[in-house]
Amino acid sequence: MSPNNLANAIMIFSPPNLEDGARWAGMRVGLLGGSFNPPHEGHVHASLIAMQSMVLDAVWWLVTPQNPLKNKSELSFKNRFELSQKLVKDPRIIVSPIEQELGTNLTWETIKGLKEHFPKTDFVWVTGMDNALTIHTWHNWTYILDNVATAHVARPPAWSLIENCPLKMMQTQNHFYLNKATKVPLKPRHTYWLMQKKMMGISSTKIRENDTKTSG
Repeated sequence: MSPNNLANAIMIFSPPNLEDGARWAGMRVGLLGGSFNPPHEGHVHASLIAMQSMVLDAVWWLVTPQNPLKNKSELSFKNRFELSQKLVKDPRIIVSPIEQELGTNLTWETIKGLKEHFPKTDFVWVTGMDNALTIHTWHNWTYILDNVATAHVARPPAWSLIENCPLKMMQTQNHFYLNKATKVPLKPRHTYWLMQKKMMGISSTKIRENDTKTSG
């Protein structure tokens, strides 16, 4: 890779800010939001699966200042952000404080802000199955479906969870199952179920519960 190409690659995959929408124009970006309390290999796994399955250019980890559906985080934002940076090895996974810059902690508000600042970037909201099962309880959740594509990384037992998911039963949503790399259109009202042979059942909640049992 030439010095110029190397410089461009570093620029593309440096953290986004609210003033560089033009730099991300035409890019396909996955958004993985959450408390990351703590970040773990499941987050990395979901990011890599999403990039591979949907042919994404990058995944942004949106470390929230505070998840409105959870109690006050045990770890500070600074600690969660730094732990996330230490965990990530792939340069296409970018740990971002952009929710703090936007002043948002509700998913629909974050998406609204990102679409205003990055109007030519194609976004897809990425979650695991736990969030797919509860997305209908989120604030203004239909705004999310109306404005970005969504993708959910299946975890065991995948089929039974998907078929009983309230989101899957929505007739206004277009559902697709992916088990190989495909450059799918990232359109609103499109939901992708990422059906991978290698699935992980790890979550931040389980890690915290195990830590509590160990310390107790």
